[in-house]
Formats: sequence, C-alpha cells, structure tokens
Amino acid sequence: MSSLAITDLIDLCERMQAEEQLLFETLGSWVPDEPDPDRQRRYATAAHRHAWHAELWGARRPAVPLDGPARVADRAPGTSDPAERAAWYDARLAALVTALQEAAGRVDPVLDPGTQRVIDLVAADLTPA
Repeated sequence: MSSLAITDLIDLCERMQAEEQLLFETLGSWVPDEPDPDRQRRYATAAHRHAWHAELWGARRPAVPLDGPARVADRAPGTSDPAERAAWYDARLAALVTALQEAAGRVDPVLDPGTQRVIDLVAADLTPA
C-alpha cells in the first residue's frame, strides 16, 4: 500500500466533496418531477445521503492552503427523460464507488483513521446491501 500524501488527500477530499454536492443538488432537483414513485423515493433518500457525504468530505479536508482553484465536478445532464436520468445517476454512483475503492487502497488506516472512516461511511451508503 502506498501512502496518501497531504496534497493527494486534499485533492481527494475536494473531488469527492464536489461529486457528492453535485449528486445532492441534481437528485434533489429531480424529486418533484420524477413520475416513478420508486425512483422518486430513491432520489429523495439518496439526495440526503449525498449532502451528508459532501459535509463529511469537506470536514475531512486538511486545512492546508494551496494555490489554485477548487476542483468542480461535471454538470448534471440537461435532460428530463426519467430513463436517461436514472442511467446518468447509476453511472455516477459506479464511478464514485470505484473512486472510493481506489482511495481505500491508498489510505493507511493506522496513520489516517479519519479518512478511512469517511471512506467506510460513504461506501456503506453507496454499496447495495
């Protein structure tokens, strides 16, 4: 296992916070006009979790000032088609799970238990039971 340098941890926290914030805002905006009640429930529940995840990543980011702009995640799709929205969200979730798995492989849980805990909490919410 390679260790996660402080600058890499900052980058990880910023990327994950931006992605989770994007998912929170996007899914929350879809809830009112989603015609399928099951998807509507899924989006409403997931939006709350993604908001919490964004807070976790924001709190975990080391307070080390670095030059340069914060990383911003891609924008949500500009579609109102329910199937396209569902496919977009499923693809984003899969990418998020992959990013968490990669991060977990780089974090030393003994040296950085806080980051490991955030990864574990977020992964538990994103991984189907």
